[in-house]
Amino acid sequence: MLITFIGMVFSLIFHVLIPKLLGASETADALIATLKVVLLVDTVLREGTKFSIVPLFIQEEQSRSKIEFERFTSSILNFSICVGIGLMLVIEVFATLIANFLLSDSSVAARAEMVTFLRLCAPLVIFGSGSTILGAFLNSQRHFKTVAFRNALPPGIATVVFILLSGTEDIANSVAMAYACGFIVYFIWLSIGLYRTEYGYRFSWVSFEALRSLKNTITLPTLGFTIRQMTARLFVEVFLVGKLGKGAITLYNSAFRIFSAIQTLIGISIATTGLPDMAADNSDENKLKLRQNLLRNLRTVLYIAVPVTLALLLGSNRIAQFLYGNGELEDQSVLKIGQILFYLSIGTVFSCLIPVLNAGLYAQKAYGLILRNMITMAILNFIIAYISLLVWGLKGIAFAVVVTAVLAVVNLVFLLSKTGVTLFSKG
Repeated sequence: MLITFIGMVFSLIFHVLIPKLLGASETADALIATLKVVLLVDTVLREGTKFSIVPLFIQEEQSRSKIEFERFTSSILNFSICVGIGLMLVIEVFATLIANFLLSDSSVAARAEMVTFLRLCAPLVIFGSGSTILGAFLNSQRHFKTVAFRNALPPGIATVVFILLSGTEDIANSVAMAYACGFIVYFIWLSIGLYRTEYGYRFSWVSFEALRSLKNTITLPTLGFTIRQMTARLFVEVFLVGKLGKGAITLYNSAFRIFSAIQTLIGISIATTGLPDMAADNSDENKLKLRQNLLRNLRTVLYIAVPVTLALLLGSNRIAQFLYGNGELEDQSVLKIGQILFYLSIGTVFSCLIPVLNAGLYAQKAYGLILRNMITMAILNFIIAYISLLVWGLKGIAFAVVVTAVLAVVNLVFLLSKTGVTLFSKG
C-alpha cells in the first residue's frame, strides 16, 4: 500500500499542477478531458479485466504444464498489444469528432487543442493494454509491489516535466507527451518484473481456446465497466460539467482527484491484494472461507476509511486552500473546489467498499451479476447527475456520486447474497 500511496501522491500533485499552472482555462479543460478519454480506455482494459483475468490465470496455472501456461499467457499478451494498437488508431482517426462532442460548448480553439492532446496521448493505449495483462499475471503471482508502480510512473514523469517546463509556451503539449511516455516506462518496468519471476515469454498468437477463455472471462465485466466509466468519466464529468462554462471541468476534476486517490489507495488496493486468496477459496468451493476473507477486507476498509472521511468533511476547505491556493486560480474558484470536495467526502466510505465487494463477485466469476450492477449504477448515476446539475450545479454532480455509491453498496451486498455469500448472517 505504501507504493500505491506514493503513486497517489504523484497523481494528485500532477492534477494539482494543472489548475495551479494553467488556471481554470480552456487549455486546462481540454487537457483534463483528453486524459479522461485515453485513461478511460486504459482504465476499462485494466480494471475491467484484471479482477477477472487473475482468477483465470490462477486456474490455468494449476491445470497446465509450465510451458503450456507460458504459451497461453504470452499469446494473450500479444493479443492485448494488438488490441491496443487498434484502439490507438481509433482515437487518432476520430480525435476531431471526440473533441467536438465532449467540448461542444467550448471554443473552436479549445476543441483544436484537445485534438492535438488526443493524438499525442493516444500511443499510451498500446502500452496500457499490454501492461494490463502483465499486471494481471504478476498479481496472480502475488507480485503486488511491482504492479503498484502503475500509479506512480506516468503521473510522476508528467509531474517532473510540468515543473521543469513551467512557464514555457508549449507546456501542455509536453505534459501530454510525458504522460504517454510514463506508460512506456511502466510497461518496461513490468517486463523486468516478469523476467524476475523466471517466466519464459513465448512468441505465439492467441489460440481459439484462449480467445474462448477471454470471452467467457472478460466480456461481461469489460462491457459493464465500459458503460460505467463512459457514463461517469465522459458523459457526466466532461460533457455535462462542460456545459457549466469555462473552467468547470477543471474545478470539478480538482476536487474529484482527491476523492478518487483515496478510493484507489484504500478500496482498490485492498481489493487487489485480497482477490487471489478469495479466488483460491472459490476454486475450492469454500464459500465460508471466502466470506470470512471478504468480511476481513471490508473491516480493514472501514477502519481506514471512516477516520479519513471525517478528516475530509472537517477539513475540505483547508485542503482545497492548501493544494490550490496561491496559484493561477482565483479565491472563489478555490472555495468552489472545497465545497465540491465536502460533498464528495460524504461518500468516501461507500466508494472504498465498492471495489472490495466487487472483488467478492469476481472471485466467484459471477460476471453476469457484475454486469447487471455496473449498468444499473451507470444509468442511475447519469439520471441523478443530470437532475442534480440543473438544481445545484457542480455540487449536484458530487451529490450524484454519493447517492450512486450508497446504492451500489446496497446492490452489491444483495448480489453477493444471491451467490450464497451473505455478509450479515451469523453462519
